[in-house]
Amino acid sequence: FRRDMLIKINCDIAVMDYLDMTIYLSIGGATLIIAALYLAFDTKRPYTLKSLFIPRFEGEKGGEIAVMLLHPLFWIVSFGIVTLFVVSLIMGAGDLLLAYEWIAFAFALIIFMAIFDPLIIWFLEGKYREPLRFVTGSLMFGMIAALASFLVNTLSSVWFNEVFSQQLGLIVTLSIAPFIEEIMKMIGVVALAMHRGFKGPLDGILVGFSIGAGFALVENLFYIITKIPGDSIDLLVFRAVYNTIAHGSFTAIGGAILGKIKMDFRRFSLLLVAIPVFTASLVHIAFNILAIVDIIAVSSLVMNYY
Repeated sequence: FRRDMLIKINCDIAVMDYLDMTIYLSIGGATLIIAALYLAFDTKRPYTLKSLFIPRFEGEKGGEIAVMLLHPLFWIVSFGIVTLFVVSLIMGAGDLLLAYEWIAFAFALIIFMAIFDPLIIWFLEGKYREPLRFVTGSLMFGMIAALASFLVNTLSSVWFNEVFSQQLGLIVTLSIAPFIEEIMKMIGVVALAMHRGFKGPLDGILVGFSIGAGFALVENLFYIITKIPGDSIDLLVFRAVYNTIAHGSFTAIGGAILGKIKMDFRRFSLLLVAIPVFTASLVHIAFNILAIVDIIAVSSLVMNYY
């Protein structure tokens, strides 16, 4: 009886810790957003009821897609699609609701990091910073890119497993997955690069990192719901912090190169666009290889120790 009571007390303390940390993260995220909105407040082009639902394309020849990505209507639709995806995952995980305090903390940490990292870059750009909608639109596109990559990777995995053996199919899938993911993310960078507000490498870094952070947000939520066991705080921190920075950095590198290309050439061609996409993909592949090697090395050390 005493042992059961101690376990219950420890569980209650853990629950309170998770709930407290969730509240702190929520307050921190809200404060960061409010500070960004304060700095970004602009009365020169306020949204009207009409412009909130009908984008304005004046002076944006060739950048119409960018205008759509930077518009609140796209953000609302994207948020709705991602929310439906997450809810469907939760409904499919039967025992998930038993650890609601853990899930709340995990969601809060993942969302906080996905917002925190791009806004820090935006703050640091100082007088060179772009309108805040570049961060918001990029985050939302990254979330949609994650869903598109998930669909393409799943279909390609099924096809490769049928054509090749299961082991070889897995290797091929893991090899092309970084290319698929970076192509999906760089589509958004290229689209936003067409906007007249996108001027050079700094804008490419901001847009690329924001898209990568939005991508990582959805991917991390997927892993938390379906792959990572409850109370695995080390795996959660790895996904929320390390994975968000990694995905953001891959696409930020491609974005910086694309920004330099726009600054020097003032136009894009398929060959020029392929350079940043290929570079971001190679960095992504190198990261995955190093992660796999690290896992194998750690596993070998553990096996030798025991």
